[in-house]
Amino acid sequence: MDLGLQGGKAIVTGASRGIGRRIAELLAEEGCDIALCARADSRVADAVESLEKRGVRAFGSALNVRDGERYVQWLSEAREALGGVDLFIANVSAGGGMDGKDSERDWYRNFEIDVLAAVRGCELLADAMKDSSRAAIVMIGEALSGEAFGPPLAYNALKSALATHAKQLSHALAPSGIRVNAMAPGPAAFEGSRWEMLEYADPKLYNATVRQHPSRRLSTADEIARYAVFLASPAASWVNGTQIPVDGGFSQRIGF
Repeated sequence: MDLGLQGGKAIVTGASRGIGRRIAELLAEEGCDIALCARADSRVADAVESLEKRGVRAFGSALNVRDGERYVQWLSEAREALGGVDLFIANVSAGGGMDGKDSERDWYRNFEIDVLAAVRGCELLADAMKDSSRAAIVMIGEALSGEAFGPPLAYNALKSALATHAKQLSHALAPSGIRVNAMAPGPAAFEGSRWEMLEYADPKLYNATVRQHPSRRLSTADEIARYAVFLASPAASWVNGTQIPVDGGFSQRIGF
């Protein structure tokens, strides 16, 4: 299937490793120029080099999206470097850990990174995306945001907020030809992931989660990234305003 992405211009946050990195690589393989950000200089440089080897233009910067002023400045720089923008993939995340008794820290971190980074990106880029014939925004959520699995986490609650925002934003931007969707990945194990860490730090939880999964395994970054690329592409042109589970059947809810 031709996804219709050749010549596209995509901005992907948190794309130096894991799911974000794989999304950027797959978009590049489809012919998209890529702008990406992450916190570590060395990882950003490595990602840019990898993308350029795929024959596309790549622009990357090291920054912390919690620094709103710098992040907004970078989004403008990325748009200018690409010569426009067709796709915005809001992937960056603080993750789902807990800081013990300092729970407020988790709420602020997840709000600023998972929610505000997506909101700021959409607000800044929407005007430029109106000029695109294939404009799409994809927000990377979390399958467990709609479940009562595990302890109460700021991560799950704020990923739910992100899904609500995506739905409402899709109605506001549809007249301008911009699709907005969210996707909800289930537990994924890859190098540097929380689940890779838990396999050794908390094998009881890790193994229980694997046993709970219908496929008796966790997903790979590639399995999540491939769906994100499809959802962002013109091949999914009639998919708008939804959050789609990409979890191999892990979640228990039924959508009617």
